[in-house]
Amino acid sequence: MPAPASEDGADLPSVLIVCHALTGHLAPLLRIAAGLRARAWPTVVFLGPTAHRARIEAAGALFAPLEGAADLDDRAYYADPPGGAAYAALHWGERVLADLRAQCLDPLPAQWACVKEALADLHARDPECPVVVLAEAFFYGVLPLLYGAPLPEGVARPVGTVCVSVTVPAIRSVDLPPAGYPFPFDASADGRERNARLWERSWKPKAAGLTALLDERMREAGATRGVDEVFLSGANYTSHDAILQLGVPGFEYPRTDWPDRFKFAGLVQGAPQSGALPPDFPWWPELVSNSALPAPERKKVVVVTQGTVEINPHDLIIPTLHAFASRPDVLVVAILGWKDANLSRYDVQVPSNARIADYLSYDAVLAHADVWVHNAGFGAVNHGIANGVPMVAAGEGMDKTENSRRVAWSGIGVDLQSATPSAEQVREAVECVMRDERYTRRVRELQKESEEIDCFDIVHRELLTVAKKTARDQAASPYS
Repeated sequence: MPAPASEDGADLPSVLIVCHALTGHLAPLLRIAAGLRARAWPTVVFLGPTAHRARIEAAGALFAPLEGAADLDDRAYYADPPGGAAYAALHWGERVLADLRAQCLDPLPAQWACVKEALADLHARDPECPVVVLAEAFFYGVLPLLYGAPLPEGVARPVGTVCVSVTVPAIRSVDLPPAGYPFPFDASADGRERNARLWERSWKPKAAGLTALLDERMREAGATRGVDEVFLSGANYTSHDAILQLGVPGFEYPRTDWPDRFKFAGLVQGAPQSGALPPDFPWWPELVSNSALPAPERKKVVVVTQGTVEINPHDLIIPTLHAFASRPDVLVVAILGWKDANLSRYDVQVPSNARIADYLSYDAVLAHADVWVHNAGFGAVNHGIANGVPMVAAGEGMDKTENSRRVAWSGIGVDLQSATPSAEQVREAVECVMRDERYTRRVRELQKESEEIDCFDIVHRELLTVAKKTARDQAASPYS
């Protein structure tokens, strides 16, 4: 039986998806995997952590396991982080450095071994079928492929690699300071001078250990050359044939020096598929009925979550419950972030106007929300944009500080500038968003932007473009 064909009749290559093991990185790639399968890509292999095997297979992808040091279980990692109790006492910036080392760089050789095994398995499945790699930017274990590391004997190199960015783009720019630095966007001459100083005098020495470690791990993996740039300058993006940035242009600073082959790919987030079963909570019909009421009779709905990393509810969820405990005109829906999570071991009395979910589709609940309170994960921001819901962001660590600043800069919500705000701070921010219609107007402008970009079609076409370009280049080569 011949392989399914693209629009011009060419056979579709196999796709190998590789992705950083954190849930927030996996989730959008799982939606992309499902989107490719829906477009009849015949072989989509997802190299992922064993803790998420069921989710990967439910997306229609073939599961290939990360093994050994590469097999990160993010829930277990944050329950027992590197350094133990001392980890929690670190400033968030130091925790980021520790996480980048433990999650991205130390496992790199083991990740590369898994990539080689997955490519060998694909070759054994069909030696004549080319392979294109779809690589999430923070899966560093694919970089040896792009820096000269050999593959097993007889295994053909992939015909191309496409980077998918599921965070704000960590690519060096003359217009921006290093990621996480507390300075506003400023692309003026003075701003660029400041940015250059920060990169050279501050971030370069601070990142020296990680810069050296990346090259060390690359050599261990068999790369023939080093990355040769300050860590987090963007090689994990720019080494690929193309870069697809999830998100919309209106949320990102308008830098002047985007890399070649960079494009915004829109959002994977959005309304649940038609026919999807409603969430199985006894209070769900109440929420749906509230949405159907005339505006003057309808209660305001505040949805709050802390994602899947910082899951101590005292950080944000409990302050939000307390903030509106005496407001019968407000319903608060709190999402705890993990299946079977509950508040029983925390010293909290759940207010009568609160509804608690262990794990719940953000898109399903945001269809009924007036304000979206979260700790500034990039995925959470994009869920808000996709559903046109203004937001209050309370984030620190990883890319959350950057996301929070962009929430305020883009006009779609309020940045609390703290990961552990008080109930009063949360209440004031939420009420500000409810009062000021500019936040709702602006987030709906970005929602419209997202609706004009078909993410799954862009990924589909970019994979085809990269594969075809490589085939044309090989055909034109006198050595082919």
